[in-house]
Order: sequence, then C-alpha cells, then structure tokens
Amino acid sequence: MTTDPRTIALGADRWLTDSRVYNLVWLGRWIERAQGVGRALLWAARRGGEDLGMFEDSLSMVAAVRGLTPAAGETTLEALLFRDGGTSFRGCLAAARYNATHVAPVEVMRRIGEAIRGLDAAGGGSASSPERVAALVGGALSALDELHKCIEESWFHSAALSEEEVYRRFIQQQQQQQ
Repeated sequence: MTTDPRTIALGADRWLTDSRVYNLVWLGRWIERAQGVGRALLWAARRGGEDLGMFEDSLSMVAAVRGLTPAAGETTLEALLFRDGGTSFRGCLAAARYNATHVAPVEVMRRIGEAIRGLDAAGGGSASSPERVAALVGGALSALDELHKCIEESWFHSAALSEEEVYRRFIQQQQQQQ
C-alpha cells in the first residue's frame, strides 16, 4: 500500500489532507491578524486616554498601517472594528471562524463565536470613547487568549510521550501501512 505524499495519517480513520492543512494554516493566520488589529486598537485607546483628538489620530495611524480607508459615512473606528473583510477586528474573527468550521473542535468555534458576539453586542455606538474601546477589545482579546488555551488542550499534548507510547504508535502506523 502506498501513501499519498500529499497527506499525513493521523490515525486509522483520520487523514490530514491538503484542504485540512490549508484551513488550519489560515485559522491560525486569521487569529493572529485579529490579535494584531486588537492590540493596535488597544494601543490607540490607551494612547488617546481622555483626549478624543489624540484617540482619532491614533486610530488614523492604525488604519494607515492596516491599509484601511474608511468608506463614506463610516468612522475609522467602525472600519477597524466591524468592517467585513480581513482588515477589521471582526472581519478577521469571522474568517477564522469560517476556517475553524472545517477543521476545529466545537470548543474552538465556540470561543471565536464568543469574541464575535461580544463585538456585535457592543455595536458601533457604544464603542465611541477610548475607555469603551479598550474594554471591548480587551474582552475580545481575553476570549482569544482562552481560544489559545483551548487549542493547546485540544490539539497539543502538554506532556511528552513515553518511549513505550512512541514505539506503540510507530508499530501501529507500520501495521496500518501494510
């Protein structure tokens, strides 16, 4: 029996195919992008403090770095928080959730959904002051920290495998290939 070089066997009934790898990679990238936008928004909110002019200037810098131009009738903050697509905080989370639906355990999708619901519940109007933006984004970033813990628990093992377990898995893999 030959093994397709484009796939990796995870077990007797599970294969890590190209599409699964693609979705895993993009899941990680979208989460990383969301965290980057979130940290930039948090920086702008903290830098702005009570000064709304400084807050707007900071948001403009963040938007310029992200390559984002607000649409007509849209504030820079709304574009950075809620716009669809890969430039906003919510857009990155939505894309991560889409990739997670193809490969992730339900718990991972639930954590991403919690972060999105937190943003949606706040809406654009309630996130107008730097303090509210800091609270909103801080809550979503906390949800993403919980997501990392969930991924660690779901996909990675905290303890190293014993020599016996490594040998057992090797033998099992050899038997499956025959």
